[in-house]
Amino acid sequence: MLGEHFLPVAEHAGLDPEEAWEALGEFTGPVYGGALEDLCTRRYDDPPESLVGDFLKKRSFRLPPLAKSYLEALRDSAPGVYEVVAVRPGHGVTIRDLLIGGEPIDVIEVSGSRQIVQWDRLAARVIEHGGKRVFTGAVFPLRAEDSKALIDELKSTLHGMAEKAGLPAEAFRGEVANVMREAAPRLGNLRIAQILADLHRPMPKLINRDGDPYEFVEARYRLASGDRKGVIARLDAEPRLQRTGARPAKWDWLAKASEHPSRASSSGPGLALDSHPGGDTERVVVASVTLSAKQLELSVNSRRRLESARTFIEALLAGLIGEPEVAIKSVEDAMAENRDAPVSRQRAVPRRVERELTQRFLDRHYRNWLDEKIPALGGKSPRDAARDFEGREQLVALLKQLENLEARRARDSGAGYDARWLWRELGIEHLRR
Repeated sequence: MLGEHFLPVAEHAGLDPEEAWEALGEFTGPVYGGALEDLCTRRYDDPPESLVGDFLKKRSFRLPPLAKSYLEALRDSAPGVYEVVAVRPGHGVTIRDLLIGGEPIDVIEVSGSRQIVQWDRLAARVIEHGGKRVFTGAVFPLRAEDSKALIDELKSTLHGMAEKAGLPAEAFRGEVANVMREAAPRLGNLRIAQILADLHRPMPKLINRDGDPYEFVEARYRLASGDRKGVIARLDAEPRLQRTGARPAKWDWLAKASEHPSRASSSGPGLALDSHPGGDTERVVVASVTLSAKQLELSVNSRRRLESARTFIEALLAGLIGEPEVAIKSVEDAMAENRDAPVSRQRAVPRRVERELTQRFLDRHYRNWLDEKIPALGGKSPRDAARDFEGREQLVALLKQLENLEARRARDSGAGYDARWLWRELGIEHLRR
C-alpha cells in the first residue's frame, strides 16, 4: 500500500525509492500514516471486506468504547478534499467539501488549527467521534495550482455519477465514498510530489524592472577635493534626485515608471523586483546615493544600471569625486552573508512604522492592481474579470490565493495584509464564501 502512495512519485522524479524516502525526512510519518489509513479502510470483494472491519469483528470486545467507536468511524471513512472557510486557532476549522459542495461544516482540530489558515486546501478524512467532527491522523495540505487538475477530474466523475442517478452529489455519499477510497493513492501521490518538489525547488530567478539579473552593485568614490558641502549642494540641486536621509546623507534617483516600462515579462520566468519611493508605484528608484565624510556610494541593482548611473553621477559631480571602486554581490552571496551575520538587537525601523509603511505600499499596489492586466485572468484586469461569469470564477480563485498568502504571512511574522476590501471594491463580496 505504501508503494502505491510513494513509488509512482519516486519513479516519475527519477529518484531511487530509498533516496526519495530519505529525502522526505520529517514528512515520512504523515506519508506513512496516510498510506496506513488507506490500507485499513480499503474495501475488498473477498473477505475480509476491510482490515479494520475484520479487526472489529474479532477483537472489538477488548476495546474501550471510545476506541471502538473511533475505529468504526474510521472503517466507514473516505478521504475528501476540503477548502478551509474559517479558522479558530487552538479550537478548530470550518471547511467546505470541494468535490460535492454542500454547507460548510465545523471540525474540531486543536493543534492543526494553529498551522492551518483560511483558504487552505486539505486532503483529509472527517469522521464523527464522541459527538464531534474530527480529522483522522492524516491531514495533507494541497497547493491550489497542483491540485486543480485532480480535483476537476474527481468532481466531474462524481457529478456525472450523481446525474445518472438523478440525485444531487450530496445525496450520493455512498458512491462518493467508494470513488474517494479508490482515489486515496492519487491524493497521496500528489502530496508526496509536492513535498519532494519543495525540497528540490530552486530559488526563483530574481530580475529587476529592466529584465536584468538582480544583483547588489555598488560604486564607491573617494571625495577628490574633500569638498563635501559642494557635493551636497550639487546633489540637492539635481531635480532627478530626492533627498531621503540626513545622517548619513542619502538621495534616490527617481524616474517615472511610464518612462521606464517593465521588460521583466519578456526576460522569461523570474521574480521581478522593483523599488518604489514610499510605495508610489508611478515612480521607480533607478539608483541610490549615500554620502559619508570621505566617500560617496552609488548603489544599483544590476550591472547595466551601473553604467547609466555612473555616467549620470560622474557628470554631475565632475571634479569632486575620483575613480570608483566597484563591488558586485549576487543575491545568493548576500543571503549567505546575512545568515552568518550576528543578529542585531536593535531594529533599524520600529515594527509599528514598518507595518504602516507596508500597509501603505500594499494599499497603493492593490489599487493599481485592480486595473492591471493579469495573466492568471486571461489578460483581463480584475475589474474586467468581475463583469463576466468565467472571469469571476478565476478572480475568486485568485483572491483566495492572495488572502491565503497573506494569512500565512500573518501566521509566520505577525504582519499580514487584510485584502478583504478587494472583494467589496470589485462588487463580488457575496462570492467570498
